[in-house]
Parts: sequence; C-alpha cells; structure tokens
Amino acid sequence: MDAARHESEPLIKYLNDLEPLCEKIIEQARAETFMVSVRKNNILPCFSELHGDCLYFIIKGLVRGFIVDEGKDITSWLIDENHLIGSIRNPGTLKPTYQEQFQALEDSDLLILPYHFIDEMYAQFPETNVLARKLLAIHYHLSQERSILSRIPSAEARYRQFKDGHPNIKFRVPLKFLASYLGIRIETLSRIRKKEKLKD
Repeated sequence: MDAARHESEPLIKYLNDLEPLCEKIIEQARAETFMVSVRKNNILPCFSELHGDCLYFIIKGLVRGFIVDEGKDITSWLIDENHLIGSIRNPGTLKPTYQEQFQALEDSDLLILPYHFIDEMYAQFPETNVLARKLLAIHYHLSQERSILSRIPSAEARYRQFKDGHPNIKFRVPLKFLASYLGIRIETLSRIRKKEKLKD
C-alpha cells in the first residue's frame, strides 16, 4: 500500500493543483493506478487486453507519440514529466483514423490510468467533471500549439517556436524525432541548430 501511495503522489499533486480532490478520489487513485518503467527507445506497453484503454502520466522521462503512414514514421507528440499522454477518445468515432503509438525517448517511469477508472470517477464524483474540463483545456491548448507549429512556413521559425515553447526538452529529443515532429529534414534541422549556436 505504501508503494502504491508513493507511486501515485505525483499524479495526485498534479490533479489536486488543478482542482482540489476529496479523500475518496485520492484513495481510489492510489488503488486503481499503477506504475510501469520503460527503457529508452522501447514502445510503451498496451494494457487494453487486461485493463482496457488507458492514459499515461509521465512521472520521469520523455515520450513521443507517433503514427506510421505508408511505412513512414511520423512524430506527433513530444512530452515530458508531469503531463498526461494517450489516445484521447472521441465519443462519436469508434475507430481512430491512425493508430497512435508511444515510445520512451529516455528511461521513463509512467503511471497508468485505466479508462474504466476515469469513467468510474466521472460517475461517482460530479466534481471530477470540473477537473476533466480543465484537463481538456490543457490538451486542447497543446493540440492547438502543434497545429499552429505545423503551419508555420519557415523551418527556422518552426524550430524557434518549438525551442521557446519547450525549453526543458529542446536538447533531450534525438535529432531524427525532432526533425520528424517539425516536418523538416534532419540536415535542415542540423543547419538551423548550428546557425542558432552561432547567434548565442
């Protein structure tokens, strides 16, 4: 019980800062969530057979989301500690257009939040719907940032926008994944970084 309590504390603190949680919600979060450790470059495990779909809360590490289109690996997310990541469910669509996968870019510790637990919280505790709206706003903002980033015509401006918006991870992401995320060639990104270094 102590181990489970310790594992879930970063998530509880994160959620409690957004919206105060009652003790019953905290107890259930400690009982229903569990931690997994994933080595660098490994794909995050899928628990759908045992636990249904889930979200991940990153306690330590760096994760990328990606899709594969016609054999090409395309990075869609880059996210670090104290963030939730996962395939967000669309109630109106049974099957996503692309199956997103998640890969640890560093040795990472993640807390697993099964969707059945999330659904139970909504049903049992109406106040969690306030929390859900705040989490949705955060994820909408992140999605909007990614959308705007992909539409900036200049590769240099795209890199600067990423660098300014993600100061904690700008040098933690391998070049090939950052280039994929920014929609530019590795050679172009290398050239931009060298240019930026000369300015500093």
